[in-house]
Amino acid sequence: MDDGDGAVSTAGVVLLFRPDLETAENVMLLAEQVGQVYLVNNSPGDASIAKMLALLPGGLAMTVLDQSENRGVAAGFNAGMRAAFADGYDQVVIFDQDTAVTPGLVRTLTDARSAAGVRAGIVGPALRSAASGVVYRRESGTGARRVDTLISSGSLFHRDIVAQIGLHDEPLFIDYVDHDICLRAKRAGLHNLKVYDALVDHRFGDSHPTRLLGRRVFLANYSPTRLFYSSRNRVIVIRRYGFGAWFWADAWFTAKAWIKLLLLEQHRGTKIRAGLRGIRAGLVFPARERRW
Repeated sequence: MDDGDGAVSTAGVVLLFRPDLETAENVMLLAEQVGQVYLVNNSPGDASIAKMLALLPGGLAMTVLDQSENRGVAAGFNAGMRAAFADGYDQVVIFDQDTAVTPGLVRTLTDARSAAGVRAGIVGPALRSAASGVVYRRESGTGARRVDTLISSGSLFHRDIVAQIGLHDEPLFIDYVDHDICLRAKRAGLHNLKVYDALVDHRFGDSHPTRLLGRRVFLANYSPTRLFYSSRNRVIVIRRYGFGAWFWADAWFTAKAWIKLLLLEQHRGTKIRAGLRGIRAGLVFPARERRW
């Protein structure tokens, strides 16, 4: 499929799990930039889905893909990507509910991919805090640069890349599914690109503001279940790909998150135990790469 002039065609995917009403605005902004939006409903039967969909205008080019249950971020992304590629689209830009679409995003990512040539892998934007409006320190720059990993939400996946490396690893469920697919692309000799001229607003968990040592900080307040998966999957990704540059960037982020959790968040004991269970589970989880 093309856009009528030989240009690459793009679809959008938005993963929904008990969405708030603001998600409708995100869907509409994405629909302005792509040929079709695939809404993957990971919370079937939840009333929030119908309320959000009711805010969308009639005639919007969208398809709702109801899942049988909450199958996780990886399986949800994959369901939308499979549908888009089956309908003939050349590339897909995917979002979860923590990332807000910004004007011109898809064109900027597509142009960067085109300029990078045939070795371009996964192409993603830089991150701005949805809570503070400030671009994260490690996300500041111009142009595009090769990186080990990107967050999948907001990133562009071309069908040729997916045919080569596969989709997201579904048993990982949530967290580090983006690390896994990016490192798989790098291992295949592709160049993942962070495009600093393409910004998205991203929220980590609750992004609850508080003070620590006189400074304003934001707490993610992730659930014990989420912390189990992040701890488990971090170990799995280390076992698969080793201690590369990705690990040290992630270690810095993880250390800050756990310091805030230990000092400021509630239910610390439960969360610590969940993290330890995740580490143990990661050590016995099959480490081989998956190609879905």
